[in-house]
Amino acid sequence: MSRRLLSIAILVSLLFISQCSAQSVDRPETGTYIKDMNRNGYGLLVIYNNWTMDAVAIITDKKVKPKLAVYLRAKDALEIDGIKDGEYNLYFTIGDNWNFSAGKFDTVYGYYRERPMTFETKDVGDEIEYTILELDLYEAKATNYMPGQFEFPDISH
Repeated sequence: MSRRLLSIAILVSLLFISQCSAQSVDRPETGTYIKDMNRNGYGLLVIYNNWTMDAVAIITDKKVKPKLAVYLRAKDALEIDGIKDGEYNLYFTIGDNWNFSAGKFDTVYGYYRERPMTFETKDVGDEIEYTILELDLYEAKATNYMPGQFEFPDISH
């Protein structure tokens, strides 16, 4: 009887541990790159997530082709450095339970698009000047995503 009780206790412990592990996979750390690009430029983007929900920031080219996607936990900040010169679009999705294989949250609360961003580097004598952009995310009562209004980038592949 005691062997059976010990076996049940071990099984329950293993189930509990596996559930905890599964939850941490659903919620990556801030700065986990889902998709990354060659970042050998000077540009810097700093994002402050003031939302009470996790987000994924997606940087695309002008044709809305995803170049970079990175996870950002609620009430956290992130620096994306090494951005090459050029014009980029910035999108966000917010939600719960990030699904790596689907490239989206299992529960999506919204999709957002920011104004285009331009990164420039200038060599001025013995110094290099480069773009640093900072963005504060605040909770909105509604998404600015309307089907047909803008295409949200697909990062599932």
